[in-house]
Amino acid sequence: AKALGVRFEFDTAIDALDIAGDQITGVRTSKGGVRGTLSADRYVLALGSYARFLLGDRFKVPVYPLKGYSLTVPITDGSKAPVSTILDETYKIAITRFDDRIRVGGMAEIAGYSKYLNPARRETLEMVVNDLFPGAGDTAQASFWTGLRPMTPDSTPIVGATPLRNLFLNTGHGTLGWTMACGSASVIADLVSGRAPAIDADDLAVFRYAGARAAQERSQFAKA
Repeated sequence: AKALGVRFEFDTAIDALDIAGDQITGVRTSKGGVRGTLSADRYVLALGSYARFLLGDRFKVPVYPLKGYSLTVPITDGSKAPVSTILDETYKIAITRFDDRIRVGGMAEIAGYSKYLNPARRETLEMVVNDLFPGAGDTAQASFWTGLRPMTPDSTPIVGATPLRNLFLNTGHGTLGWTMACGSASVIADLVSGRAPAIDADDLAVFRYAGARAAQERSQFAKA
């Protein structure tokens, strides 16, 4: 990507979007290597569960955080560890081996934007891995993590144009962020570049929801 001219700015805070009429004129930043206002021809907003916060009341992005948990367990006996991914249907928990670790993850908790690590959830994850693979790993030394999945009402990601004519969205992938990452990136790259995507992406855009359609209609009315 760098060879193609991409510049990565890590640990940089985005404070606000400068909006005039129906387009973004700049992105205000602080912290990190870039401070001030960045300007571009087109912008892609890919903030997962936090996608709606920078937009204020411009239009609604119906993405809600669905909290999940994972436990990463160091393997102590490889012969007792899983060799491929399995799913515990009772608890809806996936168990995957990563080299010398076992990743146990799942659950769906409606808790807003709280990142509180619930000990009861850890106990369930430990119970599942110890029950299915006893003696495979040391759960006492495991790292416990929680994350917020960006869910949409119809369980379909929001990828495409918005009521702001130079802003595109790429969010709402729920539990399939890694699975859909490359395909979504390809669609967004085509749309931003003015090319026709390999698939019909119209129904992926935010306009399928009433709030965004209303914002688009207001913008069109203002131009008339």
